[in-house]
Amino acid sequence: MSQPDEMSIIAAEFRRHFDQYYLGVIPRLLNEESVMLAFICLLTGIECLAGIFQPQKSTGDRFKEFITTFFSSPYHSIAEEMWQFRNLMIHAFNPSPFTIGCHQSRMHMIEIEGVRYLNAEDLYAEMVLASRGYFTALYADLQLQANFSKRVTEKGGGRIVPIVISESVSPNEPVV
Repeated sequence: MSQPDEMSIIAAEFRRHFDQYYLGVIPRLLNEESVMLAFICLLTGIECLAGIFQPQKSTGDRFKEFITTFFSSPYHSIAEEMWQFRNLMIHAFNPSPFTIGCHQSRMHMIEIEGVRYLNAEDLYAEMVLASRGYFTALYADLQLQANFSKRVTEKGGGRIVPIVISESVSPNEPVV
């Protein structure tokens, strides 16, 4: 039995961290108080995967291409709007061009007075499926493996690394 190569180990580690940091945490944000953060995490999760999917393309192009490749067909026609949504949410906490919420699955992707509604749980479910689709394709596609390798080894693209939290005050020192 042969040992996996280093890039296979890195890919497995990347997926484990993605699942932990994104897929494991977002469900805790699926409530009225945290819905803005849930969408920000969903959008940065998509961006994270898009970066390893097509690192040679511009951020917007790879984001939109990730959606048209790994999301289900209803999202393909709104990939450009999803990119606008990403920019406005990340830079201004503005959900345009959508209306957003949670616990309203029956309203997901429906236009209300000319504005499409996105339900957080439905977008989360779509991201789970898209991430699974991407990682399944990664394990089988040599070009995706080359793209992944390029992204995780380039300066600024990098790998997900474990977070280490250290105390700034020694246990024997007063806190205040």
